[in-house]
Amino acid sequence: MAERVSLRPVEPADLQIHFEQQRDPASIAMSGVGGRDRAAFDEHWAKILADDDTLIRTILVGGEVAGHVLSFERDGRREVGYWIARHHWGRGVATAALVAFLGEETTRPLFAGVLPANLGSLRVLEKCGFAVAGEADDELVILRLG
Repeated sequence: MAERVSLRPVEPADLQIHFEQQRDPASIAMSGVGGRDRAAFDEHWAKILADDDTLIRTILVGGEVAGHVLSFERDGRREVGYWIARHHWGRGVATAALVAFLGEETTRPLFAGVLPANLGSLRVLEKCGFAVAGEADDELVILRLG
């Protein structure tokens, strides 16, 4: 990957881009997270941006908003997730972004849930030190760091 990956706090102008990215059918299929309509998206993002337990960053590639990465509390454990625009897949963006994010998010253990068919995301997490820790009831592969 030739372009530099960086993270920054989410800015209001990022939200329109994040909204469009989460509507991509291929991304939805790989994430197992359905796209939201605008009202639901705005409500969800207002909630996570206001939550002191959520750490969220916009991912930039060469100045372009390429996605986001976040950590949050769910069911008593700290989880990480990310969303990368499809045209950045396979270029090392997710790995570079997650490495940078793990420098900020130092809570361990840290968990991630991935659909078994999402081999790219499984590989990203493994490159970043996560190891398979089991399967959840909803058939996600659960990975753990630390």
